[in-house]
Amino acid sequence: MNNKYLSILKTSFRESMVYRLDALMSLGTSILFLVLYYFVWLAIDQSGDIEGGFQHAITYIVAGQIVANTAFVDTERYIGERIRKGTIVNELKRPIEFMRQVYFYDAGGALFGFFTKSLPVAAIGIIFIGIDTPSLFNGMFFLLSLFLAFNVVFLFAYITSMLIFWTKIDWSIKMMRSTAQNLFSGALFPLYLLPGTLHTVFNLLPFQVMIDAPVQIFTMSATGTEIYLIMGKQVIWIFILYIVSFYAWKKAKTKITVQGG
Repeated sequence: MNNKYLSILKTSFRESMVYRLDALMSLGTSILFLVLYYFVWLAIDQSGDIEGGFQHAITYIVAGQIVANTAFVDTERYIGERIRKGTIVNELKRPIEFMRQVYFYDAGGALFGFFTKSLPVAAIGIIFIGIDTPSLFNGMFFLLSLFLAFNVVFLFAYITSMLIFWTKIDWSIKMMRSTAQNLFSGALFPLYLLPGTLHTVFNLLPFQVMIDAPVQIFTMSATGTEIYLIMGKQVIWIFILYIVSFYAWKKAKTKITVQGG
């Protein structure tokens, strides 16, 4: 890896380490989420049959949190701060393409999230909740699919972040993206429980490959050639979103104004 990119990644990782309280609070929120959902799905299971059973549903939820804690990024904040302060102009003078700067910064945060949030959630799920674990083969491809999911999320967030050049506000754009992301990706509920037509619609959106795709591999719902099809779909969405992000950035550059002094 180019030393310039590695330096950005390390800087992002170290910045995340500085805000340890934020990391602990985020981990605490994830644990609270798991406890709440455990009893919610347990109650649902006791009142009626859940497709695939309670064990499969709770494994899906835990795996979804493992993915979300790594792949879900905060691109809008990074770009928004630089637009408001006017330092975006300095970023463009660097000998590194702007998207790559943002990508490796987010990658550092994702790496930090993997070690400080995703792995603890996985340990809690295995030790205290007793979730099913994937085979070694599926486990390896789950990690690869998780990496692809991060790329899909990043590109989608990068595209929505371009709106900040017009609005100068990042938090509302982040909130709208996160809401749609959580609702349609499988972060809040297993997508396999959706009725046929709705399930088909969800599968046509890029959100499905953010959470549901890697989770299918983790839960062993996808095996063999199905794994390659899932990851192929992720790669296709990465290609599509990359093209869109290229033109979105080309358009956004024309709206650059300096807000700071």
